[in-house]
Amino acid sequence: MKPLVSIIVPVYNVGDYVLKCLDSLNDQTYENLEFIIIDDGSTDKSGEICDVFAKKEKRAKVFHKKNGGLSSARNFGIKKARGEYICLVDSDDWVQAEFVEKLVEAVEKDKADIAVCGYNKVVPETKVLTGKEATIKLLTQQENMEIIAWNKIYRRGLFEEISYPEGVNYEDNLTTYKLLSRASKVAYEAESLYEYVERAGSIMDKGKKKEKLEFRERAAREAIEYFDEDKDLKAAAEIALLTAKMAWVDFAISGEVDKEYLDKNVAWVKKNKNKYLKNKYLSKKLKLYIYLVTNFGAKLYIGFRKVWHE
Repeated sequence: MKPLVSIIVPVYNVGDYVLKCLDSLNDQTYENLEFIIIDDGSTDKSGEICDVFAKKEKRAKVFHKKNGGLSSARNFGIKKARGEYICLVDSDDWVQAEFVEKLVEAVEKDKADIAVCGYNKVVPETKVLTGKEATIKLLTQQENMEIIAWNKIYRRGLFEEISYPEGVNYEDNLTTYKLLSRASKVAYEAESLYEYVERAGSIMDKGKKKEKLEFRERAAREAIEYFDEDKDLKAAAEIALLTAKMAWVDFAISGEVDKEYLDKNVAWVKKNKNKYLKNKYLSKKLKLYIYLVTNFGAKLYIGFRKVWHE
């Protein structure tokens, strides 16, 4: 019998979207599923829609809880899950019919602990990395596809010592690198199977540039500490911190955060320049950026970025 897959769907005030999400789960070609739907204190009709869906779909269970945020709902669902594998689907998105089937095929075929699919863009080719390689890729390349929680399937055991930090936004940044680092293998499915809906009012659309940058830097600093005993992963996390600092510089140049963050983070790059020039994960592009930032009062880099933003 095929392994049971638990699909966890946190729901909060998405009455216009949630039914399409749930219907896409119900239409999965993979049948051995359970739907763990967590109504996280919705004040619209979202909870009622979920209850109606569960009455028609025997694989669905709906839990109503006091609002605690996305991480709280995910953690609640993970504890309720019985499946060998776990998928996290946001309730304002929807997935292709073969989303689960192809991800399960990927983890089973390659004996991986995590499989990742594209969303609205095609990954160049299907490939398999070790968990360590995938973690280094996330930390050094900072691709959003790597960081997000919802375009993946996870072996349940990965969550035994890991949970999403509650009460904060951008919780994926603080968690995904831990899950990847615990995986023996990570499989990448070439096909885009997840449809991300960028709706007004969502966490990613609130324009909180400063908060987003703060969490990006926090995630990098926590990763450096988390990987303190692994010099390769720690070096990769150091690159994540450098790119976070460069992001502060970029947003200050574009005027999306205050100018004070330009001087502050340029000074940090200058102070840590020599250490980073010895980091084996420093790319040629980042090496060039360090040179531009640390010479001629950063005027070369500022000019370069202003042209880029225009």
